[in-house]
Amino acid sequence: MVWPSVTYETLPWQAATENISRRAQLRTPRKYESAIVPRIADEELQLRPETLAAADRATIAVTRFDATHATDLIPFIPLLLRSEAVASSRIEQLTSSSRKIFEAELSGSGSANAKLIVANVRQMQRAIAVDTATTETLLAMHSVLLQDAAPRIAGRLREQPVWIGGPDNHHPGGALFVPPHHDHVPELLADLERFMSRRDIPALAQAAITHAQLETIHPFADGNGRTGRALVHVLLKTHGISVNGSVPISAGLLSHIDDYFAALDAYRQGDADQIVNLFAASALEAVEYGTWIADELNTLLDEWKQQLAARSDALVWRVLPLLLQRPVITTRIVVEELGATQTSAGNALEALAQVGIVTGAQLDRRTRAWRAPDVLDLLDEFAERRRRT
Repeated sequence: MVWPSVTYETLPWQAATENISRRAQLRTPRKYESAIVPRIADEELQLRPETLAAADRATIAVTRFDATHATDLIPFIPLLLRSEAVASSRIEQLTSSSRKIFEAELSGSGSANAKLIVANVRQMQRAIAVDTATTETLLAMHSVLLQDAAPRIAGRLREQPVWIGGPDNHHPGGALFVPPHHDHVPELLADLERFMSRRDIPALAQAAITHAQLETIHPFADGNGRTGRALVHVLLKTHGISVNGSVPISAGLLSHIDDYFAALDAYRQGDADQIVNLFAASALEAVEYGTWIADELNTLLDEWKQQLAARSDALVWRVLPLLLQRPVITTRIVVEELGATQTSAGNALEALAQVGIVTGAQLDRRTRAWRAPDVLDLLDEFAERRRRT
């Protein structure tokens, strides 16, 4: 199909004067090519029949997964959300072990990567909580992502040129792609908001094209990819496709990372079929991944139950499902989530430690935690499988 393609304009470039030598300033070109991004709000979408069929199959699979397994998946939704956030972060070369991510979430400290991934988790939680896909939604999600790591730009549209790739940090010459001038961003987002409000386009196709258009606009100084992938879940929810937001689509994209970047490039050249096909394939894989995680966690829960010899009303039985959501836990969490006393919460965790289900750890001077190694290992295995696929 023919979709409006990006064209380019030549703009003046003001060489930086800080952290760059005078010689380098003199060598810096005084012009650069910047994208002119077409408006798409009123464009007619004509995908190839095979693309529409692939999107329909994936939509049915995601809807069935979300509806059929809704009750069964409720205990695992927090982990599935984290798996989505971890995969989305990995696409941006941000990696960390599951243990470090959960400990950073609990303590507020840890490596820079772990804290950024925790922020991506919060962004995903925000994405499945909203009911409309708007520019305001987009800004709010971006704010959640970067409010700690980069508060100056969090939730704010960029006010400077940005570029993707290239040999020079001071000039966009040789870049793989130079998004539009920042003055154009507000009107482009207004156009995208109108596109997102349409209901004459298949949901998954709309989500894929919205993501590609947002990546092309590149409205933020940083965090565009993660915010754009979170926006996909907002759209699937508003269409009633994935109400629980439990399908880790970014894990599918991560498995086809070269195809992902190629599809974004093809989109800018006027081919929307590639990105829709990729999202359809990724959604189908995401259903498989989600089913695998849920099955593995259910098996693990059964194994844990066989290890316990406590009486049926003991608090430990209620802590087990909580560990599937929070594999790094404290007595405070048990008290807050289960309404237990501090003493009974501590006793339950010690009982689980005695049979090897959890291990104790001192996160800092004030925070005593318990880890569920089986769950953490499972999540790391999942992340590694996606990276190797």
